[in-house]
Amino acid sequence: MRYSFQLQVMAVFVLVFNSLLPLSVSAGEELSPGIFDVPIVLTEPLEKRREEFRKDFIEAQTRLRAFASKHGWEGLTSEPLVRQIEIYDTKNGFDKRMRELCSVDGGTAIPITFSAGIEKDIFFAVSPEIYRANYADGREHDAYIKLMTHELAHRLHVRICGGDEDKMGPMWFWEGFAVYAADQLNENPPELSNTEIWSIVDARERGSYKKYNVVFRHFLKDTPLRDYVKRAGEPKFRDWLERRP
Repeated sequence: MRYSFQLQVMAVFVLVFNSLLPLSVSAGEELSPGIFDVPIVLTEPLEKRREEFRKDFIEAQTRLRAFASKHGWEGLTSEPLVRQIEIYDTKNGFDKRMRELCSVDGGTAIPITFSAGIEKDIFFAVSPEIYRANYADGREHDAYIKLMTHELAHRLHVRICGGDEDKMGPMWFWEGFAVYAADQLNENPPELSNTEIWSIVDARERGSYKKYNVVFRHFLKDTPLRDYVKRAGEPKFRDWLERRP
């Protein structure tokens, strides 16, 4: 899937088969509606941090659920957005898994900043330490939880569009939507001229997520998010943007 690119040599995996039904955050504490425990696959060096990753993913779901509820999409989070979580302790391991899941040719270089994705209902990511080292723009409070929320937001976006990814809009929009939903990259936003904004709108190559955030919020002003998302999937979306005051 197109939104999966974001941002091992054989490793030992430890898999715990949890139910996709809500379980407990801790003994005696039920998960809220729309929040799910899912199986977690970890490379051996990360196994001792299983509960850390579990809690982070629950928090990411909780944040996305709140975002969806605010905008009338709560019903779209009533079923799990993924069926499995995989965390890798090396970038090589992550890249190998990305190639497998996304059918990427072995000779294709995967940018160092690509740190997470969802493909075939599997969330896969590098460890928080690798994410921090490889993606300087993402260094912020709760960065890893926000990374998880970002990827889940792509899945929510697909559901909003009825499963039709072509209705998710251009790259700057669907990445901007995920950044916005995750409340990411708000520190020290770049100042963009009107010319720069339209250059990003028209660009076909992947660009800066910080700039996507600025452009997404620029056009969101005075527009209900639900209408903005609907317009993005229409053929004349750019024309609509140009007519805005």
